[in-house]
Amino acid sequence: MQKGFEGRHKPKKPVPIKLIVISSIVGIMFIVGGIFAYRSLGYYYVEADEVAVVVNNLTGGVKTIDRAGVVIYIPLLQNVYALDKKEQVLLLSTENITPAQPEGNPLWVKSKDGGDVSLDLLIRYVIDPNRADFIIQTSGMGSAYKDKWLYDYARAICRYNFGELMLEEFPDAPKRDQKARQAEKELNKLLNPWSIKVTAINALDYRYYREYAEKVMDRRLSDKEVEVQLDRQKAARENQRKVIVEETRKMDVEVARFRGDLQKREINAEAKAEQLRREAEAYYRRVVIEGDAEYERLRQDAQAILAEKKSDAEGILALRRALEQEGGRQLVKMEYARRLREARISGIPVTRPGEEFPQLRSQFERIPETPITK
Repeated sequence: MQKGFEGRHKPKKPVPIKLIVISSIVGIMFIVGGIFAYRSLGYYYVEADEVAVVVNNLTGGVKTIDRAGVVIYIPLLQNVYALDKKEQVLLLSTENITPAQPEGNPLWVKSKDGGDVSLDLLIRYVIDPNRADFIIQTSGMGSAYKDKWLYDYARAICRYNFGELMLEEFPDAPKRDQKARQAEKELNKLLNPWSIKVTAINALDYRYYREYAEKVMDRRLSDKEVEVQLDRQKAARENQRKVIVEETRKMDVEVARFRGDLQKREINAEAKAEQLRREAEAYYRRVVIEGDAEYERLRQDAQAILAEKKSDAEGILALRRALEQEGGRQLVKMEYARRLREARISGIPVTRPGEEFPQLRSQFERIPETPITK
């Protein structure tokens, strides 16, 4: 039994002393290196408005940390770079005085008509925090991207766009704002590929040379006078419009009143005409009725007269016929006899006293003649 057991398991070989020594040395080195690394670790506190980029110097790897907090790193093996991710301001102004720029850094623009204009600009921009590693790799450490991309592009694009204005157009705020929006759009086309975004460009102020300023002031005064005249003209037109509206309203009232009066008169005239028409129709009917009655009366009177005259004529005709006979002659004789019986005959003897008795001529001349009566 013992032999079989021993044959199944081979005896272990002894570990070489050299291998034990090497392993011990490596372990000690790792322990010493860990202690040294632990004593030489660095840390960086990332603010809420920052984004950190950790660069590995051995492998070249880049890591972006977009959160607030502490970043621990090994200074010999790693570097930490912080970028400002809040909205930043690039001021181009005469008030931005630095030891390197004692007169400030305004933007000098050559206007379209050849005038020199000094502009104070306020350019707001931000970076893309998600591409902070790309900014570090392409532009350099820290704020190198500002010097490499932002400053030069901003000056060139703004100088080009604002230079499209005439000298007299710079006081016009809407035109300045239009050129600022145009410059902002072109800047973003150039800077967005580099993870930089321009949020706003504001033209704060502008200045001319003295000669230009005097000419511009004269032009402004002239424009102001023109504006005053235009305002007066506008006020006069507005007053004219109000007068026209008022007079038109009065005219409409008078026309409406006149139309109402005319309509009332028309209604009264139509009512009176209707009354006269009815009275005329009544009078016509009455006259027709009276005329018909008078005609009927006269017709009846005429018929009666005609009948009477006809009967008289018939009687006279009958009398004539009767008188034409023998009895008629007898009647004439009888009438003649009756007339003679009733007749009275008287007379006076007639003499000529003047001729027969001259002595009686004067006497008979005084006696008036007496008419002879039958």
